Amino acid sequence: DDPPGEFVEKAVKTARTVDRYLAWRQQRQTTDTNYIYKPQEKWLFRTRSDVVLTLLDFDHDHPAEALDFSMDLKSSPKFRQHIGIGYRGVVLGFGIGIPFKNSDKEFSFKVYANRAGGEITYGTIESLKGTMNVGDLSFDMAPGDLLDRYLRVGAYYAFNWQRFSMPAAMSQSLIQRRSAGSPLASFAFRMVWNTYPNERRRNDDEAWTRTQSFFIGIGGGYGYNWVPSEHWLFHISATETFGLGGGTRLKRPSATFHYRERFLPLVTAVNAAVIYYYKQFYFGAFGTVDNLFIPSRERTLKEDLNLSMSRISGHLTVGVRL
Repeated sequence: DDPPGEFVEKAVKTARTVDRYLAWRQQRQTTDTNYIYKPQEKWLFRTRSDVVLTLLDFDHDHPAEALDFSMDLKSSPKFRQHIGIGYRGVVLGFGIGIPFKNSDKEFSFKVYANRAGGEITYGTIESLKGTMNVGDLSFDMAPGDLLDRYLRVGAYYAFNWQRFSMPAAMSQSLIQRRSAGSPLASFAFRMVWNTYPNERRRNDDEAWTRTQSFFIGIGGGYGYNWVPSEHWLFHISATETFGLGGGTRLKRPSATFHYRERFLPLVTAVNAAVIYYYKQFYFGAFGTVDNLFIPSRERTLKEDLNLSMSRISGHLTVGVRL
C-alpha cells in the first residue's frame, strides 16, 4: 500500500489533471460565439421549482353502445424542488418531491446539448381521479383506483446548432447572444400501462381491466430563440412526431383484445421559456406540454379505443455564476 503522503500527493495530482481538462473543455467554444456563448465562470449555484400535471383520457367505442366506456382523469399536481451545484460546466443536483408522501414517482435522465439531446423517464401515478362512464352510467374515480405506469424516451436534433441553442432556454447552461432559429428532428418511444382497479387494491376474484399502449415514431418541428436585448431570452419550440407504429392491448380476466393503429398516432410537444440575465445572476420560467395520442381499432369486433395522455410541466429557476 502507498504511504498516506503518497496517496494524498496522487489525489492532488489527479484533481489538478481533471481541473485542467475541465478548464480546457469550458474554454473550448464549438459554436458561433456571435450567437451562442459558453459561460466561463468556475462555479454555478442554482435552484429550480417544478410542478407536473398528467391528464389521461380513454374512449372505448363498442358496437353495442351499452358496453361503451370512457375515462377522463387527471393527477394531483406534483411539486418538486431541485438544487444544483456546478463546477466548470459540470453540474450535480438532486430533487425532492413535496409533499414527501406523494405516491406518484418519477425517475428521469435528461440531456440538453446544443446539437442533440434527449430523455429517458419512467414513472408511476396513483393520484389520478375523475370520472368513468360505462354505457349510460357514470362513476367517480378516486386517487388510487387506477395505477398508471409509463416509459418515455425522446430525442431531438437541431440542424442550426451552431447558432441556435436549446440548452440556453431549457437548462441555462449556455447563453444565447443573438436571435436565431433552427429546424428540429424528433424521435419518440412511449409505453403506457394502466390497471383498474389498482393492482394493490383489487382481489383476485374481482373484475379488472389492464391496458398496455405503445408508440414509436419520428418527426420534426422548429425552435426559435428571440434575444431583444442582452438581458432577455424568449424561447418557443414545437415538434410533431408521427407514429411508425402504435396500438393498445386490452386484457380482462376472460379475454385479451389487440387494437392496432386506426390512423396516424402522434406525439405533440411544445416548449416555451423566458429567461432574464443580470450580471452573474439569471432567473426565469419555462414549461413543456407533451401529448401522446393513439387511435386504435380491434379488427374483428370493430371496436375503437383511443388513448390520450398529456404531461404538463412548469418550472421556475434561479441561478448565480461565480
